[in-house]
Amino acid sequence: MTSTLGFAILAVLARGERTGYDIAAAMRRPIAYFWTAGHSQIHAELQKLLAAELVGYEARQGPGPQGKKVYHVTPEGSLALRTWVTEPPRERPERDELVLKTYASWLADPDLIRQMFADQLAVHEARLAEYEREGELIGEPPGFGDPRFGNYAALRCGLGYERHRAEWCRWMISQLSASLNPSWELAKPSES
Repeated sequence: MTSTLGFAILAVLARGERTGYDIAAAMRRPIAYFWTAGHSQIHAELQKLLAAELVGYEARQGPGPQGKKVYHVTPEGSLALRTWVTEPPRERPERDELVLKTYASWLADPDLIRQMFADQLAVHEARLAEYEREGELIGEPPGFGDPRFGNYAALRCGLGYERHRAEWCRWMISQLSASLNPSWELAKPSES
């Protein structure tokens, strides 16, 4: 059975042949917005995909003395990917460390919790700004059937997620600030 990482690799290769290094680079952007994998994981998964005959490769001359393998999706790999894409996603347990920390936050110093959320807010706002720049570069969504449509759709999901997380962080900071200084709610400037 092919893993989700295997299908992510097949999705990258469906856009064109690539070396293992190129696959890892594609996994950093744009796939890293929603799925991450290290080079060693990708290499191990490529071996499984080769054994299952879902990918093949052509040996080519490399830039140095070593040759390189350029991977491609086989017809069996394309069929497996097309079938997998339309299956409902598997149930997965939600694992969100920040939410878990929030659940237990009543045990900690509120100032430290507020600082943690301020730091998280900065991370999510920076990522949101990066995603918004990417969206401006893309412009209008490409038509369905264009491989860039998937990039755009994933980016939209990322934008929504980052906006939601930033808003939640702001809410947590507000709640913590109000509990630390009850007059803060009255004194804070109104949000526009």
